[in-house]
Amino acid sequence: MLNVVEQPTSALLRQRMERAGCAFEFLVLAPEAHEAHEAADEALHRQAVDLLFQQIKAQWLERHRQLTLDPRYAEVASPIMNWDLDKALAKPLNHEEVTRLMRTDVGEHNQQPYALYADFCEPPYGTRFSDDTPQALFKEWLDLLGLEEGEDVVVLSWVDNFNVNWTASDEADPAREPWSDYFDDGLEWWGVWCLSIWNPKRRTLAVLAASTTD
Repeated sequence: MLNVVEQPTSALLRQRMERAGCAFEFLVLAPEAHEAHEAADEALHRQAVDLLFQQIKAQWLERHRQLTLDPRYAEVASPIMNWDLDKALAKPLNHEEVTRLMRTDVGEHNQQPYALYADFCEPPYGTRFSDDTPQALFKEWLDLLGLEEGEDVVVLSWVDNFNVNWTASDEADPAREPWSDYFDDGLEWWGVWCLSIWNPKRRTLAVLAASTTD
């Protein structure tokens, strides 16, 4: 079983990221005490992803509830979000790819796979880092997620198999279809993210996801 950790810290950081316009959702978890000595296998990573998607759906429904308190929006339909993790394929990232996630330099790196900082700073509507510098906020986020140099961090990507190029093939391939409609917006053009991050020293399992459009 997994439990949510860093709740006050996560809540404050999430608020600051939202004010800046960042598109990422995240959750930090840890195994129960009697399971803490065990390594995080793929099944536990998958459970963590499911918990993040439960959180995202709950946030969507709460925003809808708040919106419909205004009589002008009382008839707005409730958001729909479905996912089927049995269809999700996990790809372990190698050391170079994990290192690339943590880089904050700009330029050609922005165009490479796993350029997390680039998408952190440049969602479709742009960002406005009035309270923090982008580098400082990004590094604080990485620290909370357990992404740090010198640790034997394990990162799985859950979206690498998606067909993000609509010209790639005219034939349907179920193995390359998104396992959640959450990703529909990002697959229009901006891109999608879903990573699970196991830090064995801290014994934390964090998950991040993003999918948005203009």
